[in-house]
Amino acid sequence: MTENRRQWTWLLVLLSAILLFSSCKSYQMATNGYAIKGDEYFVNIDKELSVFLGDDILLDGNWSAGRRPINVSKVDAKFGKILKYLHYSDTAYKVLFTGHLKGRYGYDMLAVINNYPNVKGQRNHLLDLTSFQREEHPEGRYFYRIDEFKGQKVLHFVLPFDDRLWHEKMVSLIFLLPANFNDLDWAKDIVLSNVSMYRDSYKFNPTRTEILCPDDGSRSHLDYKIPEDKINRTGYMLMKAYGNVNGKRTLVVYRLMQPNDFYGSFVACKGNYEILYTTLQDKIVWQTKVNTEEDIVF
Repeated sequence: MTENRRQWTWLLVLLSAILLFSSCKSYQMATNGYAIKGDEYFVNIDKELSVFLGDDILLDGNWSAGRRPINVSKVDAKFGKILKYLHYSDTAYKVLFTGHLKGRYGYDMLAVINNYPNVKGQRNHLLDLTSFQREEHPEGRYFYRIDEFKGQKVLHFVLPFDDRLWHEKMVSLIFLLPANFNDLDWAKDIVLSNVSMYRDSYKFNPTRTEILCPDDGSRSHLDYKIPEDKINRTGYMLMKAYGNVNGKRTLVVYRLMQPNDFYGSFVACKGNYEILYTTLQDKIVWQTKVNTEEDIVF
């Protein structure tokens, strides 16, 4: 091999390595996110943020055979291509979740949040909203536009969580639907629920309490305690309580548990309950069944 050819060979190898490295760049997930069967919200602990997902997430068909409709582990290449097409920087934004839901429509849904606001004196890195339509409602304000990508209709909403100059925090909700989709009000209802939640008095409160009986002696106070050898000392966990409501297993309470948390209490209708102590990814670490009419020994 001549010296010239050797140099060209090394140059080609170097270029291939650069291209491979570039292609490996990808969008990152925001850590410590979760969705629970029976609750309408996605929660991210690190961002101190909830996202209302709509009623479809409650349908059993979206959780059948152990299938979890909301993904918080990795951004698939399909969603990465969509975010690139929509001009999201993979360094300025993180993905909160991706998912596929079935209900009135079958659709993909993803949410994105910026890592930091624009910086004074530097080039803006956040999404340019000049091509978006702006809508004002009593519930709040949002921006949206409609695109198409590889045969799908893309409904793209940007919701200001904090729109003060140099403090910008934006949540984007993106819906991927069939090309002939035309029910924009359906998506806007989900968006408006979030806009309303993010208004001035928003407080991060990752809990659920569903009391479906009157306060006339029909309620009971229930304590729970996680066994010593099951307590997670380093990571977040979830306590969930399921009961029978109108003949259906229903989530009535859940609590986010900090590292080392092991006990708590809640008010519920009298009856039988199944208590689960799980990871954010729904792995059961401990469970028990209790009846509110009996003395409970943990």
